[in-house]
Amino acid sequence: MDRPVSKEHKRKLLIKQIRVISIIIIVPIVIVLFLKSVFIPSVSLSMVTTAISEKGDIQITVQGSGNVIPAYEEIITSPFRSNILKIIKKPGDKVFPKDTLLLLNNKLAENDLDMLKNELDLQNIRIDKLKIELQQLKEDFEFSKKIKEIKVENARLAYEGEVTLNKMGGSPTSNVKKAKTEWDIEQLENDQAKYNFNNQVNSRNNGIRELETEINILKNKIIKAKDLVDQAYVKAPFSGDLSWIIDQPGASVSEGQQIARVADFSNYKLKGSISNSWAGRVVTGQKVEVRNQGKTLTGTIENIMPAVSQGMMECLIRIDKGDIANLRPDQQLEIRVIISYKDNVLRLSNGPYYKDRGYKEMYVVRGNKAYRTKILFGEANFDYVEVLEGLQPGEKVIVTDIAEKYTREEIRVGK
Repeated sequence: MDRPVSKEHKRKLLIKQIRVISIIIIVPIVIVLFLKSVFIPSVSLSMVTTAISEKGDIQITVQGSGNVIPAYEEIITSPFRSNILKIIKKPGDKVFPKDTLLLLNNKLAENDLDMLKNELDLQNIRIDKLKIELQQLKEDFEFSKKIKEIKVENARLAYEGEVTLNKMGGSPTSNVKKAKTEWDIEQLENDQAKYNFNNQVNSRNNGIRELETEINILKNKIIKAKDLVDQAYVKAPFSGDLSWIIDQPGASVSEGQQIARVADFSNYKLKGSISNSWAGRVVTGQKVEVRNQGKTLTGTIENIMPAVSQGMMECLIRIDKGDIANLRPDQQLEIRVIISYKDNVLRLSNGPYYKDRGYKEMYVVRGNKAYRTKILFGEANFDYVEVLEGLQPGEKVIVTDIAEKYTREEIRVGK
């Protein structure tokens, strides 16, 4: 016969059940927590780069790229259509004024010079002929003038004689009129001869002046033609380096074609490219920082090109200060244009982690752990990045980009 279960017995059974259930629940949780603590990834601080956030000033810069170009470079072109006879200098050679770089075939230029000389001789012959004609004209006129003056005088005397006879009744009035008419005709013919003579003299003189002008023009052309002949010896315009020269002996070149370049490599400029989105904020006269092999050079924007290519505006940058010994033409460098300054902002040392403004997840070291933190970055220059959110002054940040390698919210850190 069953007996009723006492309350004490029921209580003991309940406690036993609770203990079993607790063991079943708590033990796995403890095991999981233990395993989680055991398998938390860790990183050695000696294997990564860290930076301390701090308060300070920062220069606001615009990032771009720069192509190294010589401070001065002169392009030498072919003075006439020709072909290359001989190349004397090589790219990279030091050159001085009047050093011959290459030799052009000047046969065509010499032919042009000879043609100009022949034309000059022909014009000199023409002008000599006109001078002879002018002298002959003057001599003929002198003889003709004397004859005309005698005829005029005879006509005058005949007229006066007829007038005297008419007064004496020995000659009719018609003879007087006829004598007067003949005298007038002789005077008119004399005046006409003088007029014709003056016209012919002026014509000859104008012809001579015209030929003299053409001769002067030819002389100038001959001087230029001689210069062209001499320019077959292509010479360096100033002391510098031969940056480029045509390297095909015997090649044909046209007038105005580039055949060599001489540059001054004692100083350089940069041809900078900056996003056109900064148009209006990047202006002439702004200072520029240039990074070359870990060293910083300073420069100034000299000019901004009006055209925009593929969303980039171009500018010329003068290098004012810094070691340029390692610069080479066409070398690509990173540039930052300083557009403003910010005082007493939270900043972090710049590094490969910084790409642009915006949020980035990084690990912040607190004690023996690093916590994944979303940090908002602002402006930057070569040295510092502005921190807008996510950090407090004095916090240590792992700036080596490990956020993609580790996905946990926290990791252990060691020395």
